[in-house]
Amino acid sequence: MKQKYWIAVFSVVLLMLGGCKKSPEPTLWEGDILVYYTNKEETGLVEEWYDTKENKGAELVTELLRKMQTPLMEGHVAAIPEAVMFPDVFIEANGLVTLLFDESYGAMTGIREVLMRAAIVKTLCQTEQIDAVEIYVAGQPLMNAQNMPVGIMKETDFIDSTGPDSSYYQYLYAKVYYANKEGTALLASNLKIPYTGSEAEEKIVLQQLIDGPLTEDMLPVLSKEVKIRSVVTKDNVCTVDFSREFLDKLPEVSEEVVIYSVVNTLAELPGVYQVQFLVEGKQEKLFQKMDLTLLYERNLNVIEKE
Repeated sequence: MKQKYWIAVFSVVLLMLGGCKKSPEPTLWEGDILVYYTNKEETGLVEEWYDTKENKGAELVTELLRKMQTPLMEGHVAAIPEAVMFPDVFIEANGLVTLLFDESYGAMTGIREVLMRAAIVKTLCQTEQIDAVEIYVAGQPLMNAQNMPVGIMKETDFIDSTGPDSSYYQYLYAKVYYANKEGTALLASNLKIPYTGSEAEEKIVLQQLIDGPLTEDMLPVLSKEVKIRSVVTKDNVCTVDFSREFLDKLPEVSEEVVIYSVVNTLAELPGVYQVQFLVEGKQEKLFQKMDLTLLYERNLNVIEKE
């Protein structure tokens, strides 16, 4: 598989470190997964896109751990040094992966060990099967500097950045659908979207639809005046309540493209199979010629063919 790389260097603010930076903006991304390394000063993490060969299970975990030893870009340092032997890998059905390292892991101490640990967790928790990581060293739980067990770690335990209000930023990697230049079909835009952790993913991707595409080969599908009054997913149905401006269709795009830009974008999220539209809290009968009383499902026929 041809490999593509996109690099973003940033200081990782761990729970034990502080700092401020400007709120990040959504960006385009390409590739399968971000693999994390340390910078040459060993004060933070850097990232490279990597197209994985394995799809799941312990094989994928091992592939990613090995890739963390071989950065491609100048100034990037292996997150896992060669001296650290690869662990045994156990993945549980609840999304927890346990990594059983031998005593070679113990050679890593201080900030360097914290950065390695952060890189491992942030890399592995992007995969579909893994939500959390637990590390054992020579048969014992990994201990922190206070000689307490580190325990189960999630991506949110390692903060990317903070703002003036001390909120931190995670990233949602989402496929958002906009219109082609003719307004007759959908084009997918792969986005890396920063968020503070308090917003629902459904609202995050819908706001990207309202904000519009990042590239000039796509057209917006919704007016910037549209507001998201609420969005709730229950029993695999996502109910979206837009403000009245939703009904003011942009002249450049068809009504079918508008409806399925919302539906197909939401259907990319886990657990969303159908979409119900509301306007100002009520069920409208029509959006142009489209029946808004229906539950809509993903429609691949509206996506522009390559």
